[in-house]
Order: sequence, then structure tokens, then C-alpha cells
Amino acid sequence: MQRIKKVVLSETFPGILLIFFTFFALLCKNSTLSVIYTDFFHANFTVGFDNFQISKSLDLWINDGLIAIFFLCIGLELKYEVLRGQLKNVRAVSLPIFGALGGMIVPALIFASINFHDAFAMKGWAIPTATDIAFAVGILMLLGNKIPASLKLFLLSLAIFDDLGAIIIIALFYTDQLSTLAMLICLMCIFALFVLNYFHITHLPLYVLVGVILWIAMLKSGVHATLAGVIIALFIPLDTKGKRPYLHNVLESLNPWVVYFILPLFAFANAGIDLRDMHLTALFSPVSLGIILGLFVGKQVGVFLFAYLAVKLKLAKLPENVRYSQFYGICILTGIGFTMSLFIDSLAYKNSDIFEHTDKLAILVASFLSAIVGYIYLKIVK
Repeated sequence: MQRIKKVVLSETFPGILLIFFTFFALLCKNSTLSVIYTDFFHANFTVGFDNFQISKSLDLWINDGLIAIFFLCIGLELKYEVLRGQLKNVRAVSLPIFGALGGMIVPALIFASINFHDAFAMKGWAIPTATDIAFAVGILMLLGNKIPASLKLFLLSLAIFDDLGAIIIIALFYTDQLSTLAMLICLMCIFALFVLNYFHITHLPLYVLVGVILWIAMLKSGVHATLAGVIIALFIPLDTKGKRPYLHNVLESLNPWVVYFILPLFAFANAGIDLRDMHLTALFSPVSLGIILGLFVGKQVGVFLFAYLAVKLKLAKLPENVRYSQFYGICILTGIGFTMSLFIDSLAYKNSDIFEHTDKLAILVASFLSAIVGYIYLKIVK
């Protein structure tokens, strides 16, 4: 029992869990369980009463609702690390910022250069710009003490800024037509959160109540509802009035739910791709190629190039006792897009089957390719 607990609580387990549920989703979708799997996630669930109700399919409750909690955790982690943690030092934070910037720009350019002729395909330009924290860190932890702690910190920091970039992209480029009334309610909720923070109130149910109203208003406003999670995180106080840690405790309480339940469930709901009538040649379509090359080639080249230039221009500093050969291995792992790439894909193409789901398959191929190549590279590099 103690051994099982040790495995479950290890840093590699969340990544293993994601892989398991991805293959389980593929198994369900490509077997006699296909109809049950599809009907289950397309079943409608209604919450509310009379004229005040929200009715969505289960997969949308996961993608719009539960993922907002994931974004809340990202916001809490970023706020804590910048104000109290490892990102407080400007020199320490500059390298992952430049790396994250390159890891977004180069993949987007690769995708756009292949798909510029198709306006609908171009909606997916941001798909290869994301890095999956749980998966990438899980692979890194499998290497144990072979990798310096400073490189693990770099990957974690880069993934946080990468997610921040994804949040900004979603807000700017994947927002529908705005509702004035809903936006006004959003602003009122933000003001309420500001008041709670200003008076240093640390009664969590109040934040939950305002947060739920904010989430519903954002859902109706046209701005993607998951951004409500990030906004709530900005107003959670760092400490209680008695100077006891508060934000970090909230993060530690939520994190197990995210890594052991929300992200695996998201992977299970979104990775189910029907491969039975799919031709492998479809992986060479412009959209699939843009995603695969963007994630597997663009991410590693972009992160390494921008970080290298930042170091040479003395805008950043390479971690101590780290060689460029080791550093490049970490850059390869940033090509693991997985959950965040699948999420952006669902926003870009609205789960359309126009590409016969090869867009999602391309994300899985590029992510697993980055994981395998990155692991082998770091295992053998001197």
C-alpha cells in the first residue's frame, strides 16, 4: 500500500495518467465501445431552473467548466512564483520568457507558412504554440538526477509563461461576438473580487460564489469562460490577515484535483479519435503537417534560438553547470503540446470533422514524438 501511494504521489504519475487515458480514449473510439463513448460525452447536462439554466454536452462542461479550474491553478502558480517564488528574480525569469516567446512565434510561423492559402485552416495557427506542463515534467522526472535541478526549473518556468501566452492568445483571437450585458456583469464580478482582495478577506466560499457568477457571465459574454479562472487567481490574497500563507494553500488543495482528475478526464474526452477509416496519408495534409512540424520542430528550434540569442545579447543567463547540449534536450520536450494544444484545437475548429480529426491525431503524434526523442536524447547526451 505504501509503495502504491509513493508511485501515485510521484511527479511522473500525472504524465503516466495522461498517457493511459489517451490510449484508453483511442481504444474506446476504435472498438465496440465507440457508440457508448460518443453518446456519453455528447449527452446533455442541464444546470439551473426555469429561464436560468445552462444546458451543455458533457464534453463542453469539461472543456468550458473544469478546464477553468486548471486555468485557475495556472494563475495561482504564476502569481505565487512571481511574487514569492523562483520567478521573483528578474535574471532567473528572463531566460524562460525569451524561450516561451520563441516557442510561440516559430511554431506559429511554420503553421502559417504551410496553411496561409486556407482561411479556415489558418484558424489553428496557435495549436502548435502550447506546452503541456504535466506531460513534459513527467518525462523529465523519469530521468531522475541525470538532469540538473536548474533545467527542471527552467522547463517549469517556461511552461508557466507558455500557458500565460496561450491564455492571452485565447482572449485576443478566440473570442466570439461580445455581449454588453454579460460583460457588465463580468466587470461587476471583477470589482467584487477587487473588494474582497482589498479588505484581505480569505473566506473561500465568497470567492467561489463570485467566481461562479463570473464564469457564467463570461460563458454568455463571448469571451472564453476558462479565462474566469485566471481572473479569480489574480485576486486571491497571498496571505491571511495574520500573515499565514493562503494562496499557496489554495493552490495545493486544488492541484491534486487538476492533475489526477481534470486533466486525465479532459484527455479522455478529447483524445478519442476514430482511426478506422483514416488514411495515414492524411497526416501529410497541410493542417496536420503544420501541427506536427510546428510542435516537433518549431518548438525546440524556437525555444533554443530565442534563449541562445538572449544569452549572447546578455539579456539572460544560462543556468549554472548546464551545457547547451543538455539545454537543447529540454527544448525538445517543449514540443509536447497535448492537452493545451487539444484545447486550442477545439476552440479553433469547434470540433469540426472537416480534417477527418487528423488535426487531433497530429497533436498526439507530435507530442509523443517530442516525448520519445527528448527522453532518448537526454538519456544519452553527455
